[in-house]
Amino acid sequence: MSSDTSSRDRVYQVSSNRERASHKLRYVEGSAPASGECRLCAGSLAQAGKNDVPVTVQTAGSEDIARLAFFEKQLYNNDAYSSLFFYQALRQWPSGFLTIKSDEKVAGYSLVVPLEGSRATLMSLLIGKSFQGQGLGQVLLEQAIESATADQWHELELSVSPDNAPAIKLYKRAGFQSVNTVKDYLGPSEDRLIMRRTL
Repeated sequence: MSSDTSSRDRVYQVSSNRERASHKLRYVEGSAPASGECRLCAGSLAQAGKNDVPVTVQTAGSEDIARLAFFEKQLYNNDAYSSLFFYQALRQWPSGFLTIKSDEKVAGYSLVVPLEGSRATLMSLLIGKSFQGQGLGQVLLEQAIESATADQWHELELSVSPDNAPAIKLYKRAGFQSVNTVKDYLGPSEDRLIMRRTL
């Protein structure tokens, strides 16, 4: 794995506008609104205009954790990843733990963790409520894929609710293909569609 993190920083222009030791895997669909439009990928870089603000994707640091834990609690309440989980992730998977910042403010994160062999999984991708609808989820997903490629993973996997059409569309646009649906993947009645792409 590469230890050079500074080379992964990316700057874009976009329109401004979980406390237990065990955790469930959750994915991008957790932030999808009931209206059917994915709040992570709503909006577009092409819509950037006079209110443009700098957006940076970089490896996470301990100074980001309080903010990420706050976003988790906002969106997932009792199922939220805790600060403890994020500190563990920072120690165990530093190169796969990215944050996205909008105007220098932490706006969300992605976490890619190893599977067996040369495979990895996109364990989580989240954009905070106040930053949704700006296209940041799409930018972060693209950078998570790029980071996984740089870490020399050959395949990236994720799971998503079979009913979450907007998130599935986002993943397909990023090159993921549906593999199979696993019943009770995250517990009773929590089925998930498994998707993968080669890197």
